[in-house]
Amino acid sequence: MSHETDLVAKAQNRSAAFGVIGLGYVGLPLAVELARAGYRVVGFDLSSDVVSAVNMGKSHVQDVPAPGRSRQARGDAGDGSAG
Repeated sequence: MSHETDLVAKAQNRSAAFGVIGLGYVGLPLAVELARAGYRVVGFDLSSDVVSAVNMGKSHVQDVPAPGRSRQARGDAGDGSAG
C-alpha cells in the first residue's frame, strides 16, 4: 500500500491523528472540528493556562463555545487533548 493510499484509508476510517500547534483563534476551532469529525486530536500551546483550560473543556476563544467535556465536544469517535 502506498503512503497516499494509506493516508486516505486512515482519513476514511477516522484512524488518522492530528496535531494542532497553537490553540488560538485558528488552532482551537480547527482542533474542535477535527475532534467532532471523529479524529484523535492533540493540541499544543505555549500557554499553560490555555492548555489547562482546554483540557477542562473551557474555551478562551469567543467564537468557540465552551463545550464542557461532553461526548460530542470530545469527539468520542475520536479524542482530544492539549499539551
